[in-house]
Amino acid sequence: MGLTLSIELLAEHPGFDPDLLGAVLSRCLSGSIELVLADPGYMRVMNRRFRHIDRPTDVLTFDMSDPGSGEPEGVIYLDCRLFPPLEEIVERVLHGYLHLCGRTHDTCEDSEEMAREVDDLMVRCGLEPRR
Repeated sequence: MGLTLSIELLAEHPGFDPDLLGAVLSRCLSGSIELVLADPGYMRVMNRRFRHIDRPTDVLTFDMSDPGSGEPEGVIYLDCRLFPPLEEIVERVLHGYLHLCGRTHDTCEDSEEMAREVDDLMVRCGLEPRR
């Protein structure tokens, strides 16, 4: 159990240190994850192409796990607009990570449970939950 992480910067000047982001995430995640840090325009194109929703989004997740592998594997696209603080980026990554683990927020109950899980992971990462 460990984390294999790659970070691709499509957004210019993300406003935080990608190496620090990797160090924080390695404290609390496992699996094989590629993070793509993009601008809102790119996120809008991706959202329209893959979800048929014509607006930007904060997080898009593409699960690439093998069934039964037990470890999440996939790509998480993040909107890095307005130079968000590291804690906000981590929260977005954790949200996407939970999608890779099969979590959804289709119902109010699912949303509340997912928010609790993000908060728990924030603490495991050594950060304060934002809620």
